[in-house]
Amino acid sequence: MDVIDLDRPAAVRQPPARRRPRTLVAAAAVLLLGILLGGAGTRCWDNWQQHRFLAGVISVLVLADTGPQSNEAGVGAIVVNDRVTEASLVRRVTLVNAGPLPVDVHDLSVDRPGLTLRGTEKQRRIGHGESVRADADIRIVCAHGLPLKKLLVRLEVRTSDEQEHVAVAVLDATQWNDQARIACDGDLL
Repeated sequence: MDVIDLDRPAAVRQPPARRRPRTLVAAAAVLLLGILLGGAGTRCWDNWQQHRFLAGVISVLVLADTGPQSNEAGVGAIVVNDRVTEASLVRRVTLVNAGPLPVDVHDLSVDRPGLTLRGTEKQRRIGHGESVRADADIRIVCAHGLPLKKLLVRLEVRTSDEQEHVAVAVLDATQWNDQARIACDGDLL
């Protein structure tokens, strides 16, 4: 049996929770806002990381110019005892940017026994999927430099993130063999 103390005021009962739905709605709104801000922050981070990765990707193709005008470029030689010891050819190459972002190509070079190839040191900005032409000075030691084959070309490149890189491309120089042989024989002088 329960005893009722009449000297004490009656216990105050809690009113029904009318404020609970507002609290739940506010909590849900804060949670939703946190999810949206977190998702936006993650997307920005991913985009930044992807751009940073792509900025360092370099893919430049170097192609020998084989058009009819390619045979009209300069030819020179060093002659010792009526024999050509070194031949020099000026030929054109086409640089193609196969990478995802624009690049600046400063220089191109090949060094191997009997052969050097130098591009004219000039900055060339090449957009994604674009190509530019460049002159290449080829020096051949006639006794050791022939035949011309596929050459590993060293490219000095600046990417869109302003970083300097060295890239390597393959140049198929076999189509210049006949011209190089004729120059070494002294027939083009």
